[in-house]
Amino acid sequence: MNDFYKKRLSNGLTVLFEKRKLPIVAIVVLTKTGAAYEVKQTKGLAHFFEHMLFKGSFKRDQKQISSAIERVGGILNGFTSEEMTAFWCKLPSKHFERGFDVITDMVANPKLDAKELERERGVILQEMNMIHDQPKQFLFDKMKEISYKTPFAWSILGFKENIKSFTRKNFSDWHNNFYCPDNLVVSVVGNVEFSDIISLCETAFKQIGRTQMPKITISTRNSNFIEKREHIDQAHLGFLFHLPKLGDEKRYACDVMNAVLGEGMSSRLFQEVREKRGLAYTVKSFVEQERDYGHCMVYAGVEKPNLKKVKEIILKEIKGMRKIDKKEFEDAKEQCIGRNAVESEQCENVAIQLFLQESVTKAEEIYKYADKISEVKLKDVLDLVKFKGLSQGMIVPV
Repeated sequence: MNDFYKKRLSNGLTVLFEKRKLPIVAIVVLTKTGAAYEVKQTKGLAHFFEHMLFKGSFKRDQKQISSAIERVGGILNGFTSEEMTAFWCKLPSKHFERGFDVITDMVANPKLDAKELERERGVILQEMNMIHDQPKQFLFDKMKEISYKTPFAWSILGFKENIKSFTRKNFSDWHNNFYCPDNLVVSVVGNVEFSDIISLCETAFKQIGRTQMPKITISTRNSNFIEKREHIDQAHLGFLFHLPKLGDEKRYACDVMNAVLGEGMSSRLFQEVREKRGLAYTVKSFVEQERDYGHCMVYAGVEKPNLKKVKEIILKEIKGMRKIDKKEFEDAKEQCIGRNAVESEQCENVAIQLFLQESVTKAEEIYKYADKISEVKLKDVLDLVKFKGLSQGMIVPV
C-alpha cells in the first residue's frame, strides 16, 4: 500500500504527496493551464511564460534560482503541455525546504523583468528555429496541426509574430489569471513529512483571487501533408489516429494497444520494419493523452528509396492490429504493468502522474494501474483500432 496523502487548502490549492524512504524528494508545482487555453493572438504565451519564471523572482535572479538547486546536486526543470505547465526540482531530501522555497517562489512571485523578457524573446525564437531544423520534431508538430482544428492545432511554441510582440503586461495578466492557488497543484514525492509540506504551502501561496477558466473546444480531423527539404539525408514519416481521453476508462486499453503496435524492440513495428528488413533505425509508436484529447502517433525515419515500402508495412501493421492473439495480448498487458513499475522508480514521474490523474478523477487511482490493466479485455483493444481516419505526414529529401 502506497503511503499517499492529499489535501485541499482553504485558498483552493491542492497538495498531493507520496512518502518514500529513499533520501530524495521531487517537488512539482503545476498549473491546470497550458497552450490549449490560448487563442491565436496569445499562441505561444504559456510556453514563453514558463521560460520567464526561470529568469528571476523578487527574491532571486536567474542564476540564484538555478544555483540554489544545482549546488546541492539537484535538478531543476519545467515544461509546458496543452493542459498544464509544470515547474519541478529533484534533490536530496535534507534540502527539501530549499527546493520548495525556490520552486514556489518562482511560481508565486515572478519578477518578469523587462530586460530578461527581451533576452528570452530571442531564446524562444531560436528554439523555434531549432525545432524547424530538426525534421523529426517538426514532423510531430505538423502531425498535430493536420489532426486537429485550430486553435488547438497550432504548435505550443506559437507564432514568431506573437513572440516578437508579447509585452510584460501579457505575462502579468497570464499569471494573475491562471496562477491563482485554486488552479495550482503542489505534488511532492519523497522522504519528507506531509505536515511540513502543508505548512510551507500555506506560507508560500497567499495570493487572493479565483481562476476563471475559459472553456476550450478540441475538435479533431484527419489530413495529409508532404514537405520536401534540401540538406537532409533521411525521410521522416508519421501517422496519427485519435484515441480516448485520459479520463476515459478505455485509456488503459490504449496502453496495451500501443505496447503491441510500436513500444519497444519486441513490438510489431520494430520487428517488421527494423529487425526483419533493416529499413529503419527508429520506428515506434507512442500515446499522448490529457484531460480533453488523446491520440497515438507512429513515427519512422527511413532512406528515401525505402519510403514507399516502409509506409506500406506500417499501414499493414496498423490494419493488422484488428487481429491480436491471446498470448500477444497478455504479454502486452504484463509489459504495461512492468513498465509502469519501472517508471515509478523516478519520483518526479510519479509526482506528475499524480497531478494528471487528479485532473481527471482522483490522484490515488494511479496506484490501481496494474489492476486496471489486468481488467482490459481483448475486445477493448480491438475496438480502438476501428478508427475512421488516419493522418499521414512526410518530410522528404529533395
